[in-house]
Amino acid sequence: MSKKKAKLEDFHRRSIVRLNVLRAIRLIVQISFLVVANLALSIAFPLPIIGLSYPWTSFPSALDMLQIMIILLVPPLLPLASIVFFNVILGRIFCGWLCPFGFVQDLAAYLFNAKRFISSRIDHNLKFFKYIVLIIVLLTCLAFANLTITNTLDLFAQNYGRGIAIMPFTAIAPDATLFGTIPLLFSLGILPNADKLLSSLNTALFIRYFILVIVLVLAARISRFWCRYVCPMGSLNAIFSSKSILGIYRSVGKCDECGLCNKICPVQIDVINAKIGRIDSKECIMCFECVAACHTDAISITFKKR
Repeated sequence: MSKKKAKLEDFHRRSIVRLNVLRAIRLIVQISFLVVANLALSIAFPLPIIGLSYPWTSFPSALDMLQIMIILLVPPLLPLASIVFFNVILGRIFCGWLCPFGFVQDLAAYLFNAKRFISSRIDHNLKFFKYIVLIIVLLTCLAFANLTITNTLDLFAQNYGRGIAIMPFTAIAPDATLFGTIPLLFSLGILPNADKLLSSLNTALFIRYFILVIVLVLAARISRFWCRYVCPMGSLNAIFSSKSILGIYRSVGKCDECGLCNKICPVQIDVINAKIGRIDSKECIMCFECVAACHTDAISITFKKR
C-alpha cells in the first residue's frame, strides 16, 4: 500500500470517528431537550403558560404562540422576534439539534434505514409545499381572528374545542398528537387498553392519529420527511435563516469531490456544488454531519455574513 493511499485511509478513519462522536453528542442534546421541553422544566418550575400546547409542555413553541396571538388579535412580536433572532444568527440549528419531533424522525430513519435521497426534481418541488402549508396556517389564523372580532370565538370553542379555536394547526399537528394526546391518554388510563381507545375514538382523534401514522411512516422511508416538505415552522425558519450569520462553507481548493457530504446529508443538500462555497442555509438543519465527515477539512462552520 502506497503512503498516499495509507494516509488517505487514515484521514477517512478519523472522519468516521468524528462523525460518530458528533452523532452521539447530537443524540444526547436531542434527548435532553426532549425531556426539558416536555416534562422536566414543568416539574421544576411550574409556569403559567404550561398546557397551552401539550399537557406537560414546559413552554409553547413559537408557532403555537403565533397562532394564538394572531387569533386573539395580539401583535405576535415575541414569537416573531424569537424566530428572526435565532435563525438570523444560528440558522436552522433548532431543527437539527433541539426539535423533539426532529429527533423522532431521526430515530425512525435510523431504525428503518430511511432513504436520504429521492429524485432531485421531486425533492426540489416538494420543498415548496411547506411554504404552502405555512400560508394556509396563517390564512386560517386570520379567518379565526374574524371570530374574535365578531365575538363568536367562544361559541366556536364550545362547539369544536378550545384547542382548535386558538391553535388550529397544532390541533392536528403530528408532534402535538405524539407528545400531547397520546401521553394524555396514558395518564387517563385509556391507553394501553384497546377497548377504551376504540370507545374514545371520534372523528377529530382519528384524523390526528391518521396524520401521525402517515408522517411517521414517511419519515421511516425518507429522512426528515416532515422537516423537509411539510413543517410550517421549518418554512418560517428557512425564510429567516437564508442569510444567517453562522454558516457552513466549502473550500473548493481543499475539496476532492468524494461526494460523502452529499451522501450523508439528511435533507438532500447538494453540498459539493454549493454556490460561492456556502451550503444552502435555507434547507440546512445545521446537523454538521458534512463537516465532521469531510476527511480533507474542506467544509467548515464559520461566523460571517454572506
